[in-house]
Amino acid sequence: MRLLSTRDLADALGVSESSLKRWVDAGKIAASRTEGGHRRIELGEALRFIRTSNTPLVRPELLDLPEVAAVRDRGGERLYTYLLEGDSVGARGWLMARYLEGATIAELADGPIREAMHSLGELWRHDDGGVFVEHRATDVCLCAVAQLRSMMTPPAATAPLALGGGPAGDPYLLPTQLAAMTLAETGLRAMNLGPDTPAAALAHAVTEHKPKLVWMSISTALAPARARSLKEWFQALPASISIVIGGQQASMLGKLPPRVRRVHTMVELGEVAAPIVKRA
Repeated sequence: MRLLSTRDLADALGVSESSLKRWVDAGKIAASRTEGGHRRIELGEALRFIRTSNTPLVRPELLDLPEVAAVRDRGGERLYTYLLEGDSVGARGWLMARYLEGATIAELADGPIREAMHSLGELWRHDDGGVFVEHRATDVCLCAVAQLRSMMTPPAATAPLALGGGPAGDPYLLPTQLAAMTLAETGLRAMNLGPDTPAAALAHAVTEHKPKLVWMSISTALAPARARSLKEWFQALPASISIVIGGQQASMLGKLPPRVRRVHTMVELGEVAAPIVKRA
C-alpha cells in the first residue's frame, strides 16, 4: 500500500504540515518512521482518519482518488444517474465520496444502492432497452463497490469467519457481495462464495473453514423442494453457527427454524454480526 509523507496528506486535506504532524504525534493518525525519522502514513490509515474525523478531503487526486474530484465537478448528480448512464468513474466517485464522508457500507447498500437498482430494475416495463441498461448498471455498480472494498480496513486475521452466498439457480452478484462487505466492516472475516452456489459447495466450505456465521442471499424464487432442503440443511448445521438469510425472495422459505434469523436490511445483518465480533 502507498505510503504518504506528512506533506502529502496535509496538502490533500488542505491543512498545514505542522498540524498534520501534531495529529500524528497525538496518536490520531498511525504512522511509521523512516531511518531518518520522517513520518510515513499508509494510505488506508489516511482514509480511516478522514472517515472517522469528518475531515474534508480538499484534493482527492493527491490520494489517488481522481474519481471523487470528477464527481464534485458534476455537482449534485445522484448515484442513479451515473448507473443509468453507465458512468463507471462517476459511480465510483459518488460512492467513494459518501464513504469518506462517513457513510457505512450497510447504509450505502440500504439507501442509494438499493434505491437506484430498484428503479433501474423497473425500466424494462416501459423501455425496450431497460434490460440492457439494468445489466450494464449492475456491472458498473459491482466495479464501484469492489473499489470501496479495497478502501476498507481489513478485519484482523484472527477475527471470526463468516461465509455465504446465493443458492443454486440464483444469479444475483450484488446482494451477496454487499453482505460480505457489511460483515467485513463489522469486523468479521467474510468469505463470499458468490451467486448460484450449490448446497454441496456450501456444506464443504462450512466443514473446511468452520465459520461462526453463515449467510444466504435469496433473490430468485425457490421451488418448494429446494426451499425445504435448504431449511433442513440450516437445521443440520452445528449449533455454534449463527445463520442469517435475506433477499427479496427469502420469504419463499416460509416458517424458519428458530435458529435461523431473517433480516431485511444490511444494517440488520451488521447488528447480527456485532455480538459475534464482541465475543471473539
